[in-house]
Amino acid sequence: MRNPYLVLGVDARADDATIERAYREALKRHSPERDPQGFQAAQAAYEKTATRRKRLAFELFDAQPPTPEDLLDRASPIKTPQRPPRALFNPLLRGES
Repeated sequence: MRNPYLVLGVDARADDATIERAYREALKRHSPERDPQGFQAAQAAYEKTATRRKRLAFELFDAQPPTPEDLLDRASPIKTPQRPPRALFNPLLRGES
């Protein structure tokens, strides 16, 4: 699974209100009709980070190495809803030209 903090675009030290606000913004960006994968990723990220207790459990038991998409998110200077769709990066991630 991708890093939920990067999916929501928040810092790992964010509080409950900040995470909920980021989740609502992510749902606006990724409607289930236009971007079902982004919508599901936002829901899964929020489920893992909704409360302080869930964030602590994630940090202790569920931490995994970053995925290629996580690395692209970190490297991307664009952090607004105008960010290019993931479909543009998929061929790059698969090694296609």
